Amino acid sequence: MKKLLISLTVLLSSTILFAESRVIYSQDFESAVAGTDLLGNIQVKNFNAGAGAAWTYDLSTGSQALSGSKSAHLNIQNPGDQWWGLQFKIEDAALTTVGKGMSYNITFKIKSSTSNNKFQFYVQSQSGFEKDITVTTANVTQVVSIDTTPMDNSGVANFLWAFGSNPNIGDIWIDDIVISEIYTPINVSENFNTVVPGASNIGDFDLGNFGNGAWTFGVEQVAADPANKCARLNITQNSDDWWTLQFKNTKYNAVKGKQYVIGFQAKSDISNSLLFRMEGVVTFEQRVNLTNLFQSFSIESTAMDASGPINFMWAFGRPTLLGTIWIDDITIKEKGLTTAIEKVNNSTMDNIKFTNGGLLFLSDTHAEVLVYDLTGSLIARQRVQGINSQIHLNNNYNALIVKCIDINGIVSTNKLISQN
Repeated sequence: MKKLLISLTVLLSSTILFAESRVIYSQDFESAVAGTDLLGNIQVKNFNAGAGAAWTYDLSTGSQALSGSKSAHLNIQNPGDQWWGLQFKIEDAALTTVGKGMSYNITFKIKSSTSNNKFQFYVQSQSGFEKDITVTTANVTQVVSIDTTPMDNSGVANFLWAFGSNPNIGDIWIDDIVISEIYTPINVSENFNTVVPGASNIGDFDLGNFGNGAWTFGVEQVAADPANKCARLNITQNSDDWWTLQFKNTKYNAVKGKQYVIGFQAKSDISNSLLFRMEGVVTFEQRVNLTNLFQSFSIESTAMDASGPINFMWAFGRPTLLGTIWIDDITIKEKGLTTAIEKVNNSTMDNIKFTNGGLLFLSDTHAEVLVYDLTGSLIARQRVQGINSQIHLNNNYNALIVKCIDINGIVSTNKLISQN
């Protein structure tokens, strides 16, 4: 029985926060069955039969399988005259719901009985993403990794392999499909010490006045230290609607199933309260009571219902009373993030070396490999299989952080420095 390599990765090194992935879909066809227009839960559709497009499909077994005991098999007799004519696709509310602003990585194995076989990969409905793929060598399994652009909208997406119109005569095998959501964990910290207020914002926090509310705002020195600042909100008019006046951050995307911990200090010139609320991919709220002394608050949200844009909001409609409220030292973090620190080793990686335009693996490596630059940006992600495997990079680098996750889930993270 084969094992699909599915990884959930977090990498945090002192001040650098690295990309993380969450698998939303996987298919290795081991338990799949062929049905009408289906291979497992993947749709196999011919929308161009009237123009002659024709194919058959089944599950290859034994030595014909790319890995394990089964693989999807497509036999194309006529590709037709439209790119959309022959479609191998996943579109399911329970499996392929995506979030606005989120990016996705799709990996799969593919083999063709003919060389230079071309097809297009699309993400439709919530995105206009498209990538042309060529299987260059006949009868050789190729591992493909595709990184999408951020989604335009949230909702059910169609992940589509399109085989129409190109000269795709012959056999195609596909296996080990994994779709992962790629994101950087939320890790916000704001003490307002260097913030210059704008017309409708204090740093990254926007101030919204909805309805008949009225307030002034700015930053103010805390106690005797001129370098220590906080946000000041002077409420002169509000209404019975909780949402009348809003102090909020809408710059981040939350992740399905994750919880977030929000910390802040606050005080009021009178006994008062405010409503903390999260909107977008979850509806969560908690009211806190304020005194005339700074108090520290820590709020833990419920799990997110979906991935996508999130609004972290402090709301000042009634029962919040008219008066002045000060807020300071806001932190917003994914729950558990502070304990998810992995050691980045500075030791030499003798089994990997820089080559022109990439990395060369000198040992028999079988692992999911994530490559980051020293700012923490994910620049490559590939499944490496065997000695002399290569990862091609778009630029030349003198130093990288390389993370390997083997098939047993064992993780090694090292800094790789060029010896040139």
